[in-house]
Amino acid sequence: CRHHRAPPWPPPHREGFCIKQSEAKTPAMASAQPATRQHGVVKQVLSGDTVVIRGPARGGPPPERTLSIAGITAPRLGRRPTEKDDGGRDEPWAWASREYLRKKLVGKDVTFTVDYKVPNGREFGTIFLATGPGEEENITKSIIRDGMARVREGARGDNPDMEEFSRLATVASDNKIGVYAPESAVSVRNCNWTQENQRALIDSAKGKPYDAIIEQVRDASTIRAFLFPGFQYITVMLTGIKTPGFKRKEDGTEAAEPFAEQAKFFVESRLLQKEVRIVLEGVQSQSGTNYLGTILHPAGNISELLLAEGFARINDGHIGSVTADREKYRAAEQAAKAKKLRLWANYTPPTANLDIKDKSFTGVVEEIVNPECLVVRTAAGASRKIFLASVRQPRVAKAEGEAGAAAAAKKRGLAAMWEIPYMFEAREFLRKKLIGQKVKVDIDYVKPAAEGFPEKHCATVMVGDIDIGEALISKGLATAVRHRQDDDQRSAHYDNLLAAETRAQKNAKGVHSPKEPSLQRVNDLTQRENKAVADRLLPSLQRAGRTTAVVEFVASGSRLRLYVPKESCILSLVLAGVACPRSGYGDQPSEPFGDEAAAFARQLLLQHEVEVEIESIDKTGNFVGHIFIDGQSLSVALIQRGLSSMHSSADRYKNYSALLAAETEAKAAKKGLYAFLVEKKPEEVVEIKERRTDFKRVIVTEVTSATKFWVQVADNGPQIDAMMAALTAAFRESPPMVGAYTSKKNELCASKFSADGQWYRARVLKVTGRDAEVLYVDYGNTETVPASSLAALPSGTASLAPQARELNLAFVNAPLEDWASEAAEYVRDLILNKTFLCNVEYKTDAGEFATLLDEKSKIDAATLILAEGYVTMQKRREAYLAPLMAEYQKAQSHASSTRAGMWIHGDVTPDDDREFGMHR
Repeated sequence: CRHHRAPPWPPPHREGFCIKQSEAKTPAMASAQPATRQHGVVKQVLSGDTVVIRGPARGGPPPERTLSIAGITAPRLGRRPTEKDDGGRDEPWAWASREYLRKKLVGKDVTFTVDYKVPNGREFGTIFLATGPGEEENITKSIIRDGMARVREGARGDNPDMEEFSRLATVASDNKIGVYAPESAVSVRNCNWTQENQRALIDSAKGKPYDAIIEQVRDASTIRAFLFPGFQYITVMLTGIKTPGFKRKEDGTEAAEPFAEQAKFFVESRLLQKEVRIVLEGVQSQSGTNYLGTILHPAGNISELLLAEGFARINDGHIGSVTADREKYRAAEQAAKAKKLRLWANYTPPTANLDIKDKSFTGVVEEIVNPECLVVRTAAGASRKIFLASVRQPRVAKAEGEAGAAAAAKKRGLAAMWEIPYMFEAREFLRKKLIGQKVKVDIDYVKPAAEGFPEKHCATVMVGDIDIGEALISKGLATAVRHRQDDDQRSAHYDNLLAAETRAQKNAKGVHSPKEPSLQRVNDLTQRENKAVADRLLPSLQRAGRTTAVVEFVASGSRLRLYVPKESCILSLVLAGVACPRSGYGDQPSEPFGDEAAAFARQLLLQHEVEVEIESIDKTGNFVGHIFIDGQSLSVALIQRGLSSMHSSADRYKNYSALLAAETEAKAAKKGLYAFLVEKKPEEVVEIKERRTDFKRVIVTEVTSATKFWVQVADNGPQIDAMMAALTAAFRESPPMVGAYTSKKNELCASKFSADGQWYRARVLKVTGRDAEVLYVDYGNTETVPASSLAALPSGTASLAPQARELNLAFVNAPLEDWASEAAEYVRDLILNKTFLCNVEYKTDAGEFATLLDEKSKIDAATLILAEGYVTMQKRREAYLAPLMAEYQKAQSHASSTRAGMWIHGDVTPDDDREFGMHR
C-alpha cells in the first residue's frame, strides 16, 4: 500500500473544501481536542455515507474496518432479494450517491478520524483526501455541497463543522441539486437481480464486452458485478483459469486453500468497484446460473495477471471458451512455472522424450488407420504411424450395469468402424482431406508403451495452414483428450482444440448432437457365411459397369478389399486375367517381386477412390474384376512394370489387348519378372505318414516372433545349473583380462549378459568393429555386446551341448506384417518362461515345427493364438491330422466371427489362386 503522510492538523478554512496548513486555528477549534489521524486505502464504498478502509499489507491481506461518515445520512440502496427478504428498492439518489463516493475514493489513499462509536460497534468519522501538496479535501463537506446526502439531525459528537454543514445543505437545497432535486428529476435504478435466460444475455452482446462495475470478489476467479446499462447483477467465473478458493466446513466456516487469501486480495485491490468491461463467453455447466467471462481492465486482463503471478492454473474445462488471446494464457502460466511462483513452487518441468531431429518432418499421407491415427510416408520413403495429439476419436457409449459394461468392452475391441457412431464419418472426413496430400508433422509428445500397446508418437498435423485435429474436432467428429492438470504432455495447440470442441458443442455437431446417431449399415461380404448375399449382389454390380469404390486394404498386388458406397458393402476383389506373385505370408517366403507388387498397389490405391468393374464371383465369395484409378487400369500398370504377368484366362476379358501390349512392352524392356527367370527351389519335406507324439517337458526361454521360439528340455535343468555354477566359479577365481580375447564368427565363447552382469555361454553371430552380436546358446536370446564383455570359455564348460533349441509353431501361418509386433507381444506373454509339453510335428528346410500343450490343462497354445486372430491355420488334408485341424478351425472361426486381431477387416487367409477362382 502507498501512504500519504498526514499533514499537521490546521485550522479549518473554506476554500474548495481544502484545508491549508498555513492558516491559524479558530477559537472554536482551539478548544476541541483533535481526533487521531489514521491512514488507509479505500477498498469499497457500501453506500453514499459508508466505506470500507484497508490498512497496510504486511505478509498477507491487510486488516479492514468499516467507517460511516459522521454528520450525514445518504439514501439507502436496495439489496439483493433473498427467500426471506425482497431487498427493497433504492431510495431516490441512492445509486448516484454511492457512485459519487465510489468514483472519488475507491483505491485512493486517505486519512481519517474516528469521531465516535455506537454501542453496536459501528464507527463514525471524517475522511480526508489529499488534493495537492499541503492540501486536502474534507469528504463530508463535498458530499453535502453536491447534494449527495443530508445533514444528520441530532448528530452526535462535538463536530465544529456542523454550522458549515448546515450552510452547505441550505445552498444545495436552494439550488435543487441531488437529494433536493424535484421529484420529476429523480432517477432510481431498476436492478435485474436474477437472469431468467442466461444464454440470451450472452447472445445479445454478440461477442462485444459489457461495461460493468465489480461489486464483490468471492474468490480470485469468481466475482459479482453490475452490467450496464441494464443493471443486470451477475456472478462471473473467469473463463479458462482456476484459482485457490474457500471450502466450506461442516461447522459452516470456510477454510482457505493455499494462496486463496493472497489471490483474492490481488484481485480485490485491482478490480473491486472499478469500472471494467466483461466479455461473457458461456454459462458454467455445474451451477447453470454463473457466467463464464473475461474481465478487461484498462491495465490489462486480470486472468493473464493471475496466471503470470502464479495465483492461477489453466482450467482445461473451459479454456476453449476464451474468445481471444488464449496463447497468452499459456505463455503466462509457463512463465510462472519457470519462475516457480506460488502454486508452482514445487513444479518440475517434464523431460523431453524425443530426439529433436525427429520432432518435425514433412511427408505424404498414405493411410487413415482410424480418426486419431494415420500413416505418413516421409521424404526418405519410410512409413511412420502418427497419432493426432490430444485428439480422441468417437467411442462406443458406456453401458449401464456389469453385463452392459462387459458387452460394451467387447464391442469396443471388436466393432467395425461403421458400427461406432460418427467413427466412419470421421475416417471419411480425414480420408478425403488427406490421402495423397503433403502434410507437416510436429511431434508434441511420445506416449510410452503401456498395457500391451506400443509407443505412440503424438503430433500436430498441418495441411497448409489447417490443423487437422482442430478441424476434426470442430466438425464434432472427435473430442479433445482431457489431460491431467499436471500433465504437460499434450498438443502444442491444445487450447485451439478445446475451443473447437466448444464451438462444436454450441452448434450441436456430430458427437455433441442430441439426436440419435444413425449408424452406417454396411454388409461385409468378405465373410464366407455371406456368400449367398454376394451371389445375389453380383448381377447388380455387373449391370452397373464401372462403380465407385474405396480401397480399404491391399493384401497383395492383385487382391484388395473395397468399400462400395452405392451398395453399402465391403467386398474382396481379385484382379481378373492377372497372375501376380505372392508377397511373403506366414512361413511362405515372398515370391520374386511379390512385395514390390503389393507395395506398388498400396501406394497407388490404398484409401483412394477408384472405379471397379465386376466380371464374376468365385466359389468362396471373392469378386473377380478390374480396378481403374484416374482412368488407369491397375492390371495394365502392374504388367507394364513387370510386377505381374498375364494369366491364362486373360483372353476372356475385354482388356486382353491392353494387357498383351503391356506385357510385350515389359518383356522388351526386361522389367521386373521379365528380367530373368527365377526357378523356385522346392522345399524338401520329410513326409510323416502318421502323427508321432513324443511329448517332452520344455521351458520356453525366448520368443523371437509370433511363430518362432526357443526351448530348454526341463529335465536337463540340473546339468545346466552345474555348468553355470562352474562357469561363474571359474570367472570369480580368475577374472578375464580385457582385450585378451578376440571374437570370431561362429565361435563358442563366454559373454557377459547386459541385463544381470552374469557370464553365459554364447556363439558369435557377427563382429562389427569393437562389438559383436552373440546368441546365448542355452537360452536362445541375442544381443550386441562390446568386446570387453567377451571371453574364452573356461575349461570344462564347453562339453555340455547347447541347451536352447529353436522351434516353429506348427500348422499356423505367421501374422501379417502390420500385426507382427502386437502378435509377438501376445505370444511372449502367453508362453515365455512357462513349462509346456512339446511335440515336434514335422521338419522342413525352414526348421522344426512343434505343438505346445499346457502342462496342466493340455490346451494347445496355437488354439489360443488362433482365437485371438494373431495367426491363421495351415490347412492340412492328412487324415491323421483331421482332429487337430478341426480344433484349429474352430479357434480360427471364432477369431473370424468376432473380428479379432487381423480379422478386423475381414478374411485374411492367404491369397491362393485356386481358392480365388483364378485357375479355370
